[in-house]
Amino acid sequence: MKNLGIVSVLTLGMTLSLSSLSVADDKQQARLDDLKRSITSLEKKLIASDKEKNSLQSELKKVEIEASQINRSLRQLRKKITDFEKKLSSLDKQEVELQNDIALQSGAIVDQISAAYKLGNQEPIKLLLNQEDPQKIARVFKYYGYFVQARTGKIQRYMADVDKLSKVIEDINRQKLELTKSRAELESGQKKLHGQVKKRSGTLSKLQASLRTDKKKLGSLQKERGKLEEILSAVEEAVTDMKLPKNYQPFVSRKGKLKWPLKGRVAHSYGSPRSGELRWEGWLISAKAGAAVNAVHNGRVVFSNYLRGFGLLIILDHGDGYMTLYAHNQELLKETGDWVQSSETVARAGDTGGLSKPALYFEIRKQGKPADPKSWLGRR
Repeated sequence: MKNLGIVSVLTLGMTLSLSSLSVADDKQQARLDDLKRSITSLEKKLIASDKEKNSLQSELKKVEIEASQINRSLRQLRKKITDFEKKLSSLDKQEVELQNDIALQSGAIVDQISAAYKLGNQEPIKLLLNQEDPQKIARVFKYYGYFVQARTGKIQRYMADVDKLSKVIEDINRQKLELTKSRAELESGQKKLHGQVKKRSGTLSKLQASLRTDKKKLGSLQKERGKLEEILSAVEEAVTDMKLPKNYQPFVSRKGKLKWPLKGRVAHSYGSPRSGELRWEGWLISAKAGAAVNAVHNGRVVFSNYLRGFGLLIILDHGDGYMTLYAHNQELLKETGDWVQSSETVARAGDTGGLSKPALYFEIRKQGKPADPKSWLGRR
């Protein structure tokens, strides 16, 4: 009875523990839903504010987003084609192996049928009449049974392999059709992308021409930076109550050891002149178009959308007031609310936001203020 009492107490304790965990999870999910709603609301405001009369900026945004969608489709198609090619190669090997097996089995079956034919239709009787010793007769019947069983088994395996080969050939033909279709889609997509690139180039040239004077360029950059500050301020407010997972390694503990978001040369470093009194508040790292952009530390995606001047931008919150920004991407692979691991690919490098060459703009924020990545990132 005493033991039963202990078990009851333990069961009650576990039930209460699980119940409290469930409540904690519900609260965390509610906070996450609030975060998504806040960011969605902010993004809608950004879209509304973009409907101003600067048609060149609006056109550039439209063209770059369309190009990003085409790039995503092309990447998925290339993966699909690679998968088809691998499967086709595997099926081709299967076909050759089956044909070789069938040829060997066919020869063995022909030999067995030929040997059986020589004995005549009454094989057991003939074998019996040729024996005098009862023990030998028993052995002969036993061996004959094995022979018949083996012959039947070989025929069954032969028929099964013939059927399997027929299915493999059907599968090969189906895969070839799908591969041809995917290659045609890829070619069509590449033509569309070429058209978008050409269109973007024209729009970008017009936009750069409209910002020829330093005063206009500075004004545009200040406006873009103002929008970013507005987003960061809203994001900071939205993530205030967000809890980090247990055993989470604090961002500050990785100072000087963080992995680079991608491999590349630093074209513009933190604090270097940009335009007028404006200075770079992060690093602009040269990159190859489509290169993987990786999270420098575990974190929550708090913004994943297009922002004028920064293109396709993703912002990660790392807790304790630390954030990282990844801008000018060709494609965003994560959505608001997603939890990402250190070194996980979150985007593909590009030139969105009006860059003339592919690059990644990387920024670290500490309590809302930019910090020099040099003191945070480890050696390449």
